[in-house]
Amino acid sequence: MAFKDNLRALRKQKGLSQQDLAAQFDYKSFTTIQKWEDGTSFPPSETLRRLADFFRVSMDQLMGETQEDAVSVPILGIVRGGPLRLAEQEVIGQEWVDRSEARGGEHFYLEVTGNSMIGARIFPGDLVYVKRQNQIENGQIGVVLVGDEATLKRVYFEGDRMILRAENETYAPMVFSKEEIDEKPVRILGRVLHNKIKF
Repeated sequence: MAFKDNLRALRKQKGLSQQDLAAQFDYKSFTTIQKWEDGTSFPPSETLRRLADFFRVSMDQLMGETQEDAVSVPILGIVRGGPLRLAEQEVIGQEWVDRSEARGGEHFYLEVTGNSMIGARIFPGDLVYVKRQNQIENGQIGVVLVGDEATLKRVYFEGDRMILRAENETYAPMVFSKEEIDEKPVRILGRVLHNKIKF
């Protein structure tokens, strides 16, 4: 069986409702457990270990066939969702994603600090899932390297200018001319596909 089926079976063996299990893991609503069990969401690695300990099973028993359907991707350092910070390329952990989400290129997670993207429901501590690419469409959320520092912003293009906009009105847009883009340089590292929200 896959993880979602194993989780449902283990929960029922303990006589727990989805709400009961959610409360054990400090979730306010049962919807997180519901999403895990219907396969539309997947818990972070740390939570998987806690689930295995809670049900007193091995990670292999918990994951089941999911290990064939999921792949591990690295968590690479930290990206600021606010003031810029040195872009770190250090692997600080691993996360599981469905194999279909890892097709077509290189993918990785970045841990977010700062609050400039809270309007897009990206909060400090969240993990953003990034596809490495050097181009992005107008209005998409990207990881952008400015000199040696990385930031997370919506990216817009107006003529030769690149504009990085926060999702928090307390942050002013960052506007770069063609000359500044070439000199600093300013370059796109990847596009944000989704994020794992920390509660």
